Amino acid sequence: MEENTNTTNNSANSSAGKGLGIAGLVLGIVAAIIAFIPCLGTFALIPGIIGIVLSAISMMQANKAGVSKGMATAGLICSIVGCCLAGYQFYVLKTAGEKMKEGLEEINKSGALDSLNKAMEQLNNIIDTSKSQ
Repeated sequence: MEENTNTTNNSANSSAGKGLGIAGLVLGIVAAIIAFIPCLGTFALIPGIIGIVLSAISMMQANKAGVSKGMATAGLICSIVGCCLAGYQFYVLKTAGEKMKEGLEEINKSGALDSLNKAMEQLNNIIDTSKSQ
């Protein structure tokens, strides 16, 4: 009878961390896919970070049980890749926004839009006079 309990313990330990490993892998794949979508890729940080946490917990459970941790490793790698891509996209969008703001401020200071403002005023005057006739 003791042999049966040992076999049951080994089979229970062989599945240690597998569920979390699969969940981490799925979230890592989702994060990596979302990260490639322009302007929405920054939202990949959410499943990526959750995938990293789940995969790390799965790896610790697999280490304690002495079983393979392939799913957890794959999930960790996919989650890290997704987070890196999302972080890079966040950096690029933030930098682009700051550069655009600086450029618009420079255009306003240089007076480059003065002629456009004058043209708009003239157009409004023409429209007003045509309405009154």
